[in-house]
Amino acid sequence: MLLNQKMKEMHLPHAEAGVVQYLLAQGSAVRGLSTRRIASECYTTPPTLVRLGQRLGFEGWADFIDAFLDEQDYVERHFQQIDANRPFSPGSSPATIANKIATLQQESIQDTIALLDYHMLQKAVNCLLRTRNVYLVGVSISLDCTYQFKHQMQRLGKNVILEANQGELLCTLMAATPDDCAIVVSYSGTTQRIVDAMRILYEEGVPIILLTGLGQNPIIEKAECVLHMTTRERLYSKIGNFTTEVSTHLLLDILYSCYFAADYEKNWDRRIRTAHQAELYRLSDNEIMME
Repeated sequence: MLLNQKMKEMHLPHAEAGVVQYLLAQGSAVRGLSTRRIASECYTTPPTLVRLGQRLGFEGWADFIDAFLDEQDYVERHFQQIDANRPFSPGSSPATIANKIATLQQESIQDTIALLDYHMLQKAVNCLLRTRNVYLVGVSISLDCTYQFKHQMQRLGKNVILEANQGELLCTLMAATPDDCAIVVSYSGTTQRIVDAMRILYEEGVPIILLTGLGQNPIIEKAECVLHMTTRERLYSKIGNFTTEVSTHLLLDILYSCYFAADYEKNWDRRIRTAHQAELYRLSDNEIMME
């Protein structure tokens, strides 16, 4: 859950609620203001601000305001000209829809790269390199997004386990060991089957690479590596999963590419050899495609 949303939904004492209203109204304009100045603007005292920060899960005001401003920067960075949930309107022409969807995908890519923590990315790649098996975990759309990653990694000789039968998912994960790793994809981080899967993996000591939305959720603390996907869509009120699908595919493509690059020549030879053996009858007269 984003911090802004959490602030809006919490039932707070009157003085703290006044601070929240002030912050939501001012946004990033509070950057650089002292605790005393903000307290004065809200007709309250600095200890009230400290209590608000603690109530929201931070050690104090300083940690809270840093997180709040980071989130404001994210919210204001992209998607100013297009709504991720309703990118086109009733009566839009095919040409308008085509350009809106293209713009939405471009924004999703830029947004995902802006969120990418490169230290965390390297940590995730190292995890993939040292593990025996990779377990892929997701439900619904998230699960669908992982199939291409499995396809690509297996052509490099990496054993990837994807349990498509959701009724068997937890049993399959119980076979994982600390010598393996898991990539878990969950936009909200609140789906019960994902919560259960994370619990089993964590209890078995399996390193977890988590692809999830920005903000706190029940599973994020169990992951060894966290890569954030663009976080602009509502859970239900939207035309499609346009931004989350683009973001998830991009992160998985980046993980695959970094894994490939870690032993480039070996993986190149393996990829070509596998393709020749597995795709014998792929032919084309197109000069660009021709081998």
